[in-house]
Amino acid sequence: MIPRRARDEGGYVAAELALGIGLLVFPVAMLVLTLPTWSERQSAARAIAREAARTVAIEGECDTDAARRVGSTMAGNTGLRGGTVEVTIDCASGQRLRRGGEVTASVTVTMPAVDIPGIAEVGAWSWTARHTEPVDQYRSF
Repeated sequence: MIPRRARDEGGYVAAELALGIGLLVFPVAMLVLTLPTWSERQSAARAIAREAARTVAIEGECDTDAARRVGSTMAGNTGLRGGTVEVTIDCASGQRLRRGGEVTASVTVTMPAVDIPGIAEVGAWSWTARHTEPVDQYRSF
């Protein structure tokens, strides 16, 4: 005969395991899978901002279309889908840049709150990277 005390200690191991995985392990795993995406998009935004500002500064004329083309090309090369990258330049389109001036490019990327690689992205916010590039003082116009 089994003592009464040992008989009453039957647990719900299967239910506890399922709840433990569902409430603790699964959310942490989703966060761990999403962290590299945030870092990847931040560094891509920094690189796009740097190249867009450099392109405009080298041309010597504020060409927002050229900056956007550079942004969309680089976004495609880094694997960012369309609509997740927005490039803006701080000068009026077609305006000549003055020697020794500065051009600032701002790149806004959409950051997923949770990204399950290859399946879905859930929720999002935007993150902006800026880069200021000086216009060459000795450049001949």
